[in-house]
Amino acid sequence: MKKIFLIITAMLALSFSSKADNLRILAEAGDEATLTAAIAQFEEANPGVTVEASYLGWDDFMSTIKLKMADNDPPDLAHGNQGFTVDGTLIQSGLVISLEKYANAYGWKNLFADGALAEFMWSDDGSTWGSGNLYGISPVAEDVIVYYNKDKLNSLGLSVPTTFAEFENALKVSKDAGELPIALGGADGWPIIHVWGLVEGAHVDPSQTRSWIFNAKNTDYSTPDRMKAAEKLADMASAGYFGSDSLGIGYDDANAMFIGGEGVFNLTGTWMTADFNSGMGDNVGAFAMPRANGGVAGGGSFALPWHISSKSENPALAAKFINHLLSNEFIDDLMGVGRVPAQSPTIDPTSNLQAEVIAASNALVGANAKTFYTDWATPGMYDTVTQELQKVIGGAASAQDFMDAMAAESVN
Repeated sequence: MKKIFLIITAMLALSFSSKADNLRILAEAGDEATLTAAIAQFEEANPGVTVEASYLGWDDFMSTIKLKMADNDPPDLAHGNQGFTVDGTLIQSGLVISLEKYANAYGWKNLFADGALAEFMWSDDGSTWGSGNLYGISPVAEDVIVYYNKDKLNSLGLSVPTTFAEFENALKVSKDAGELPIALGGADGWPIIHVWGLVEGAHVDPSQTRSWIFNAKNTDYSTPDRMKAAEKLADMASAGYFGSDSLGIGYDDANAMFIGGEGVFNLTGTWMTADFNSGMGDNVGAFAMPRANGGVAGGGSFALPWHISSKSENPALAAKFINHLLSNEFIDDLMGVGRVPAQSPTIDPTSNLQAEVIAASNALVGANAKTFYTDWATPGMYDTVTQELQKVIGGAASAQDFMDAMAAESVN
């Protein structure tokens, strides 16, 4: 009997050890290179620990992440997405835990400027966003900026725009010369949110946009400046600046077109830096979108936040992994995989493009000009804004139609 007891005890210990030393991660596919490096380092620094990572493309991520976190056996650590559509739902449903005790233990809040982590702060019931407890965090900064084909811009006799009027002129000159002014994969819907964020940012004070996103129900959406921005987007579409079939082109295909030499500009996020640099070398440049009245603006924030599942048997190990991602030792590794660290790196940029991307990101930070993303504002905003923007780009809705639909969703 004693021998049987010892065998059972050993089996239980082995089972517990296996669970205690195993960390399962679910991430959006854009972080695969980052996690490949981080996991190898983490496992080496923590002998006996095994980290398993799986990945979802953006569309699959957005459509399934809430279901996967509600599963009886969810990942220990997973990406969310700022705003009510994903993070708000995860918190309201009790699927992720507050990171406050880990943030205090590891000193995460000391790594960033006061107020910088507001996009990860929530009330514990998930009803209020922008203050409260820390529920997520990321080591990466992501901004929507303007990439451009240097050879094409030079051949058109143009220089990098420093005002929105100059940017508009570059679009007109490009179109008149038979070039595609802007490569856009509008079939997926969400890339147009990024285009809209840049056009909106050029005309609406960034602080007003952030205030609306944090508190849409109590903030007027239909302002004259935003109406002007909506009219500008509609004018750009009707002028053919996105081409004649952008709604039939997916995001990945549009980026492949741009890499292949089609399109003068590409309005997208800094997460594309490594791919553009690999495919275009020194022929691709980047800058922050100039505002109509001076300065810069653009959609941007931290990258997707990391959340710890409320069902995780390993929350402390998950927090330890997050801490590795945020560590000084890993900042330079983020640079190495083409990401923009949210903290200052200690090494020089790895390419001319990365240097320009970091300069654009720093310009946005310095001007306090990041506008976040429109779809964060309400639980139903993602569907509304993607559908309405597709209508505007396709000529099926006017700027006023778009504004009316957005204002209606804002108060839902």
